[in-house]
Amino acid sequence: MKTKIAIALLSAFFFMGQDSSSQEKKDTTTFGQDVKQAGKSTGKAVKKAGKKVGEVGAKGAAKVKDKSVKGVKGPNGETVYIDEHQNKYYINKKAKRVYIK
Repeated sequence: MKTKIAIALLSAFFFMGQDSSSQEKKDTTTFGQDVKQAGKSTGKAVKKAGKKVGEVGAKGAAKVKDKSVKGVKGPNGETVYIDEHQNKYYINKKAKRVYIK
């Protein structure tokens, strides 16, 4: 009988402790907002760095693979290349080939 009472009391204390902690209201709004803001700024920096890496990689591959056209420049002063099918193109800031007609 004593063990049943002891178990009942221990379980009552255990459940009362959980109820009181769940009733407390915690202010996490500023922390959550700070995390979101940090995530946004980090995402922007990663995108910017990724685009720059892609642009440099695409230009390096074009220099190795294709010939550059001397005396011809793209709209913003980019180097113009000729591919294996004799098509002229330049590489924009998003690391994409833009073909010239």
